[in-house]
Amino acid sequence: MLFRLPKKEFFLPAILLGLIVLPLGVGAQSVAVTPAQSDHSYERLFYYREGKLARHSFFSHPKSIDIFAPQTYEIDKTGTLIGKVDQALLTFAAKHGIKVMPLVTNKGFSKAAYEIILNDADKQRAAIEALVAEAKKHGYWGWQIDFEQMESSARDQYTAFIKNASVAMKENSLVLSVAVMAHISDDPSAYQKDLWRRILGVYDYAALASSADFVTVMSYDDPTSKGPVAGYVWLTQVLEYSLARIPKEKLSLGIPLYYWLWNDSTGKLVGIGGNEGIQNVFQKHNVAVHYSPTEHAMRLTFWKNAKSHTLWYENSRSIKKKLALITENGLRGFSAWALGLEHPSIHTVVKR
Repeated sequence: MLFRLPKKEFFLPAILLGLIVLPLGVGAQSVAVTPAQSDHSYERLFYYREGKLARHSFFSHPKSIDIFAPQTYEIDKTGTLIGKVDQALLTFAAKHGIKVMPLVTNKGFSKAAYEIILNDADKQRAAIEALVAEAKKHGYWGWQIDFEQMESSARDQYTAFIKNASVAMKENSLVLSVAVMAHISDDPSAYQKDLWRRILGVYDYAALASSADFVTVMSYDDPTSKGPVAGYVWLTQVLEYSLARIPKEKLSLGIPLYYWLWNDSTGKLVGIGGNEGIQNVFQKHNVAVHYSPTEHAMRLTFWKNAKSHTLWYENSRSIKKKLALITENGLRGFSAWALGLEHPSIHTVVKR
């Protein structure tokens, strides 16, 4: 996942420092998605980054989680698998019947780490064998491969890697999923700053879906938005693109649980964080609370240092609208980033 949360909740986002690259698309008309049955049962995947708030959320809401996906493993520039999941988390998951599917990334989303796996057949084979062995050792349900910051020239090699990994997982009764960055078009000119070549075009949705058990589309960090993390029109565009290439039963829709904070005077994004930051705003400022019927997201407006600010976030009402997209279109489920960031009310609509 692209989003990284420092220990403190109110901070200048990495996007402003040039540490995070976001996909830039073009605006388009809102598109309709085809309704299916409304009683569809969906799969609930929650991502996890180690921290006090994340641990508290996981231990407090087992009924909300089908799949626990800790981002704790990496493949380094030598092709070696490194990482682990804390045993207390695994014990709790087993007790409550929660499947464990760790993420594995190319360490630091580096070129060296992905190139050695994609271009060296022996290293790739060894890495896949290490994933299988680690999953069997700890009783993991499977793996989600989350390689990022790859050039489009690696598209075929990455597709082949996922296919090879999928074969090995199936042979060992393990499940494989893959995370992909959000697309709205196959036209490179639809994205600014050469982003199709640099980081987006590597993901062949249809080919990856043909190998993986399911695909998580990271439908957040909307580059066209001056409001919520995932603008609703953009989200439906991403969903339409995805459904044309990924079978609905293999599609897990990404849902952001963090906020974006805007300085209304400058129009700049000045903060990213989770519920702790939202509560800080309520404690320190006179806040007006609104629900946007067009964006289907919550927003807080307040004044700070004589300047108007707007904070967009998700709560039970807005998440319920995203869940409707999942049920109406018969999707596999959702993948939410991440435990510890969420407004507590979301658990009233996702728990069973």
